[in-house]
Amino acid sequence: MDVLSKELIRLSEENAVHSGAFSFLELMKTAGDTAYKIICENIDVNDKKIAVVCGNGNNGGDGFVIAGNLKNKGVDVTVVTPLGEPITDSAKHYYSLLSDIKVKNDIDDGYDIIIDALFGIGLNRPLEIGVIEIIKKMNSQNAYRVAIDIPSGIESDSGKILGECVNADLTVTFIALKPCFMLPPATDFTGKTVVADIGVKPTDYTYKTIEAPDLPQRKKNSHKGTFGTAALVCGSYGMAGAAILSARACLRSGVGIVKSIIPKSIYKILSCAVPEAVCVIEKQTLKGGFKGNINLQKALEKANAVLIGCGIGNNNQTARLVKRLVENTKIPTVIDADGINALVSNINVLKKTNAPIILTPHPAEMARLCGISVSQVEENRVNTAVNFAKEYNCIVALKGANTLIATPYGEVYFNICGNNGLATGGSGDVLAGITVSYLAQGLEPLTAVKAAVYIHSATADKVASIKGERALLPSDIIEAL
Repeated sequence: MDVLSKELIRLSEENAVHSGAFSFLELMKTAGDTAYKIICENIDVNDKKIAVVCGNGNNGGDGFVIAGNLKNKGVDVTVVTPLGEPITDSAKHYYSLLSDIKVKNDIDDGYDIIIDALFGIGLNRPLEIGVIEIIKKMNSQNAYRVAIDIPSGIESDSGKILGECVNADLTVTFIALKPCFMLPPATDFTGKTVVADIGVKPTDYTYKTIEAPDLPQRKKNSHKGTFGTAALVCGSYGMAGAAILSARACLRSGVGIVKSIIPKSIYKILSCAVPEAVCVIEKQTLKGGFKGNINLQKALEKANAVLIGCGIGNNNQTARLVKRLVENTKIPTVIDADGINALVSNINVLKKTNAPIILTPHPAEMARLCGISVSQVEENRVNTAVNFAKEYNCIVALKGANTLIATPYGEVYFNICGNNGLATGGSGDVLAGITVSYLAQGLEPLTAVKAAVYIHSATADKVASIKGERALLPSDIIEAL
């Protein structure tokens, strides 16, 4: 699915009108009619008291069309125009057709449904105090809130809140998704999102969403070597769970052999928890972690892909180990968790590697890599990930709600599956294990990480539908794969 910036949305609309497909007046009618139908498909509007809060631009014009449809259905509908009468030609036309609909300039209490048509995607300045108060009043009511195109108060391209925003239960957006549906903090306010087809074809796209993968067909005449060997350099004393979760996720994702490279301190627990894994036991430090000088050539022998980092600890020994691995490996490599933290002091080693590298940081790990704050990462997720991927010639899967994948070529893919049950220790270990499994099975790095992110989160959604988001555990995802 395409994700379009506001400029590409406008260009797409202009191209459609200039092609003669329809006029701007007809486009507004189609948008309002389509939004009305989607609203009725998602909620029961019968016997409800509804307010349509309209701005003075084209978003308000869409609201006028919706209000007209509701009136024709016999619904008790009121149009609220807190910013005054419309100023655009198309909106003026549909406002003129509201002669038999109640129109007020302020919203009162007692509505069952509030439809937000104050601002569209063009808003790019902080809201005035009066507008903030209007939105607060809309949010304070015990009503179901529907936003038209995007919730008012959100900046479309960045996802920033411009003082206050409508907290929508449902958003009906036109033509394509906008970046704000993927970026914090806006994602907490958009509710269920439905893309309305109004007959406008996107001229181009800004980003793409991650779609369900088409994994390679597995041949009947196969053996364990057919599906690759994944080497997992994971775990330490006290962090055996990370090694177990990543190994089990890797196996459940179809790899032929998992070679768990572990310190002696966790051998017994891992071999019991994952008897299918081949264990390569390495010498350990006094604290039960990896020494930095393990024989990597022997450990990675015959491996098709390698994962390093889950639960290895963050110290001088692991920093040395990660540096040596990145410098010497030539097979696809996933670096996660403590592996990412270990890179902070040796970041330029990424520029010297001969292997395809995939990093899977959460925002705090991304912040450490870039030498900035977590809030700076969250405020600029796309640019942070893209700039890093370009500079260090790697793929970055920046985790979080709507995990994004950035490539060295500036491509960005957003995940639209998943739920807050994934915000649990161990979820990242599962994702890393799935990713290295697909790499070992021969998928190209970008294909592998996109498939892993999608399947990880889509599986979590299926489990959550049964157990609930609060009860979701990373091990549940593995069993459901």
